[in-house]
Amino acid sequence: MLKFIINRLREPSTWAALPSIAVAIGLGAPSGTWEAVTQVGLGLAGLAGVLLREKGVE
Repeated sequence: MLKFIINRLREPSTWAALPSIAVAIGLGAPSGTWEAVTQVGLGLAGLAGVLLREKGVE
Protein backbone atom coordinates (compact mmCIF):
# COMPACT_ATOMS: atom_id res chain seq x y z
CA MET A 1 0.00 0.00 0.00
CA LEU A 2 2.83 2.40 0.85
CA LYS A 3 4.50 1.69 -2.50
CA PHE A 4 1.21 2.51 -4.26
CA ILE A 5 0.97 5.86 -2.43
CA ILE A 6 4.59 6.73 -3.18
CA ASN A 7 4.10 5.88 -6.86
CA ARG A 8 1.01 8.11 -7.02
CA LEU A 9 2.89 10.98 -5.34
CA ARG A 10 5.46 10.84 -8.12
CA GLU A 11 2.82 11.68 -10.72
CA PRO A 12 2.10 15.35 -11.52
CA SER A 13 -1.63 14.66 -11.84
CA THR A 14 -1.73 13.63 -8.18
CA TRP A 15 -0.23 16.95 -7.14
CA ALA A 16 -2.72 18.80 -9.31
CA ALA A 17 -5.60 16.96 -7.59
CA LEU A 18 -4.46 17.55 -3.99
CA PRO A 19 -5.79 21.15 -3.74
CA SER A 20 -9.21 19.92 -4.88
CA ILE A 21 -9.22 17.28 -2.16
CA ALA A 22 -8.17 19.88 0.42
CA VAL A 23 -11.06 22.14 -0.53
CA ALA A 24 -13.52 19.24 -0.47
CA ILE A 25 -12.63 18.21 3.08
CA GLY A 26 -12.28 21.75 4.42
CA LEU A 27 -15.89 22.82 4.23
CA GLY A 28 -15.76 24.37 7.73
CA ALA A 29 -12.81 26.66 7.01
CA PRO A 30 -13.33 30.32 6.08
CA SER A 31 -13.47 30.81 2.32
CA GLY A 32 -10.54 33.22 2.28
CA THR A 33 -8.33 30.64 3.94
CA TRP A 34 -9.13 27.95 1.38
CA GLU A 35 -8.64 30.37 -1.49
CA ALA A 36 -5.10 31.02 -0.28
CA VAL A 37 -4.42 27.33 0.33
CA THR A 38 -5.77 26.46 -3.10
CA GLN A 39 -3.63 29.09 -4.80
CA VAL A 40 -0.50 27.84 -3.05
CA GLY A 41 -1.43 24.24 -3.86
CA LEU A 42 -2.00 25.03 -7.51
CA GLY A 43 1.32 26.84 -7.67
CA LEU A 44 3.09 23.84 -6.15
CA ALA A 45 1.23 21.48 -8.50
CA GLY A 46 2.35 23.57 -11.47
CA LEU A 47 5.93 23.51 -10.23
CA ALA A 48 5.73 19.73 -9.74
CA GLY A 49 4.35 19.39 -13.25
CA VAL A 50 7.36 21.21 -14.62
CA LEU A 51 9.97 19.41 -12.51
CA LEU A 52 8.68 15.82 -12.40
CA ARG A 53 9.18 13.47 -15.30
CA GLU A 54 6.38 11.52 -16.88
CA LYS A 55 6.69 7.75 -16.89
CA GLY A 56 8.57 6.42 -19.90
CA VAL A 57 10.33 9.73 -20.65
CA GLU A 58 14.09 9.73 -20.25
